[in-house]
Amino acid sequence: MKILLSLTALSLTLALCQGYCMLSQHKVEIKDGKPVLPTECTDPMNGSKHPLSSKWNTPNCMECVCNEKGMLCCSRHFDLVERQGCKAMFHPIKCEYVYYKLGYDRYIPCP
Repeated sequence: MKILLSLTALSLTLALCQGYCMLSQHKVEIKDGKPVLPTECTDPMNGSKHPLSSKWNTPNCMECVCNEKGMLCCSRHFDLVERQGCKAMFHPIKCEYVYYKLGYDRYIPCP
């Protein structure tokens, strides 16, 4: 029962923290008295470098795009859809909600 309560709390927390974007603009550096335009973006989650005009997915379900203006990272999961008789749990690897119903102390996938 404690596991079910924990999973429900986790699902509700994740459902409230979805559907957002983060924008970070490039900072112009000055070298030898001249402005230098950046050639890459730094992933805010793990510090990895990505070239301009690239797109990647982060381990925490964000999709990021790097361009001349900066970097835009948005969540890859969307609003929670209710299904009658089913509970939604967020699957962090698939970055989507998976629906289950509880039957005989185990989870059964919903159709």
